[in-house]
Amino acid sequence: MGVSSADPNAFVALGMQSALGTPQTTAAKLRFAKYLSGSGFQAQLEVVSLREGGDGMTKGFTYKKMQKVAGQLVVNARPEMLGQILQFVPGGAALVGATVLPAVHTFDTGHASFPYGTLVAQHPGSHIPHLMSDVRFGGISIEGAGGEPIKVTVPFTAITHGASHAGFTPTYIDEQPFLYHSSPTYVVDGAGDTSVLAFKFDLGYSLEELQSQAVNLDDIVVQNLDATLEYSRRFAAATLWQKIAMGGGVSPTTSVATGDFRAGQLFGTGTTLRSFDLYVPLLAYKSHDIGELDPDGKTVTEVVQADALKGATHLMVALLKNSHASGYTS
Repeated sequence: MGVSSADPNAFVALGMQSALGTPQTTAAKLRFAKYLSGSGFQAQLEVVSLREGGDGMTKGFTYKKMQKVAGQLVVNARPEMLGQILQFVPGGAALVGATVLPAVHTFDTGHASFPYGTLVAQHPGSHIPHLMSDVRFGGISIEGAGGEPIKVTVPFTAITHGASHAGFTPTYIDEQPFLYHSSPTYVVDGAGDTSVLAFKFDLGYSLEELQSQAVNLDDIVVQNLDATLEYSRRFAAATLWQKIAMGGGVSPTTSVATGDFRAGQLFGTGTTLRSFDLYVPLLAYKSHDIGELDPDGKTVTEVVQADALKGATHLMVALLKNSHASGYTS
């Protein structure tokens, strides 16, 4: 008899650790993810087989050099799980208002503290219970497109992996995800823009994996980060193309065009108001593409790519309103 990946006993839960080597196993401090296709994790074994003198033409000795877990979590951006993810990437979690609902949290790139997390999972079903601790996330991708939920992807590496954990019963917070068209606000270069069709923001860390006296890694150190943005919108005028390609004139310039981008969604009212606002205050535009000539005719769209830079403020700031009426701690 086969085992389905959609076993009702399967789940993935994420929690924040107080320190390296301290797994989070308190059920109340875990959030259970309504995960999407593309989520997964795999034990990665680096096994070495040696051929030495005396072995003849064959290999005669093998050993395990290193073992870790790597994968990614893919979810629709629901308010509570989104906050749990943003506390890791980009981090900088801060409770803005008092503990009245909706709670207001900010997350930004202006810090150098990167907490470790714990992933508790059952896959497939309850056949293999996984406890992945000392998890470091390598980045985040936030993307939206017309008519779709906002989707979040976070790749991760786990230092510690155990095939057992205490029993957990998944508890999911019953809220809708943020939708691309949930009372949206899209701003391009300081002006509201109703023609934005899709966007994708990618933030990635450069990670150094450290190993010394164990088969597991000792630590995973964040060295730097890069961020890019891509968005598309219906083409209506040459203004943006001229700005990016020609510096606003009629011939190429040595200067790089800059701008900003904001995407926001909200739903609910009063204490049940939930909102998410992603702001990238300084973009260095790299390309502008309006596609090819098409004799069959179709709506022309412009696809813009840019690097996100640190300017007077942080490289990126996320503002989230949800029901987590306290700071994000272990």
